[in-house]
Amino acid sequence: MARTSASANDGAFAGRVTAAHPVQVTRNSSAFKYVPGFVYILILYVAGKYIFPDPRATLVQWGEYHLSWVEVLMVGAAMMAMAEQLRVSHPGIDNTIEAILMAAIAGVQVLFFALGAAGVKNLGIFNNTEFLMLTLISMTQAVVAILINARTLRRTIGVGDSS
Repeated sequence: MARTSASANDGAFAGRVTAAHPVQVTRNSSAFKYVPGFVYILILYVAGKYIFPDPRATLVQWGEYHLSWVEVLMVGAAMMAMAEQLRVSHPGIDNTIEAILMAAIAGVQVLFFALGAAGVKNLGIFNNTEFLMLTLISMTQAVVAILINARTLRRTIGVGDSS
């Protein structure tokens, strides 16, 4: 039976090998990293309003399932909201700008809905239940994104504090 022994030098080497190295995050340096995902959802909504005369008509029929344009758009908006929350959840990285821009898009959507409900010409496409639901999803994800960003920053700042 072979016997192995660890010398003092082996322990130092093992310590260096298993030491945690900081993870370097490579960030996209283009301006598109600041574009909130709900801008794309808003563009899809406007395009869909002009493409589909009846947003609740069946778009896709898959067996017993009948999906309308609105249902597909709502699922896409919910998925985008979750992806946006992941975008600001990296500990140690200040994503406050991204979170504020998400809230700004939600504010723009509220403004469009209010102006559409007030009867402003050419903004009537925003005065319906579908856009109200998109606005509620956008507002909720913006608030949650701001909270997630604040909590990950607070946790990062608090690590190592002994006071």
